[in-house]
Amino acid sequence: MHLINQYSELGMLIRIFKMVPSLLWNKINYGRYLDILLTHASPRGIHDREDPCHIGFKSFLWFMDKFKPKYLLHGHIHLYSLNEKRVTQYKETTVINTYDHYVIDI
Repeated sequence: MHLINQYSELGMLIRIFKMVPSLLWNKINYGRYLDILLTHASPRGIHDREDPCHIGFKSFLWFMDKFKPKYLLHGHIHLYSLNEKRVTQYKETTVINTYDHYVIDI
């Protein structure tokens, strides 16, 4: 399905692949790819919804598998209840829905 003004899974994967040279440079120079990935949308299956505008990206799962950021911070999914899950551990990455706000002590 194509929605106007929204990235497709392929489009997001292409954007991620464009980051790879810089990530490799970081790994060589600093010993790590990156600490925090900040996105608008969530990863597929983590904090996302099933409606077309709120389905997360599978490419973010691939990114976390390969580059292991400490945090992936996303918004977009509004939380209206204190009982909704906001923080999820995915392998080595802590995924946090930052809607409406969230404080991280690093």
